[in-house]
Amino acid sequence: MARPSRKKRAFFALYCTECMEQFGKRVENYKIMLNPTNTNVKEFTARKFCPRLNKHTIHKAKQISRSQNK
Repeated sequence: MARPSRKKRAFFALYCTECMEQFGKRVENYKIMLNPTNTNVKEFTARKFCPRLNKHTIHKAKQISRSQNK
């Protein structure tokens, strides 16, 4: 089978919601690729580890450009 193209996928950064409340800025912890046609990106959340708080917290996604993903 041929490999599916990745043109539909978009890059997203996951930001810790608790760091935003405590430090007042977005702290980018993870970068992921999602298919925006299959997922509701505005409501996408993931429970990930935050190294600044040293615990698992809820992270929200925000779209970034391809050049920022390097």
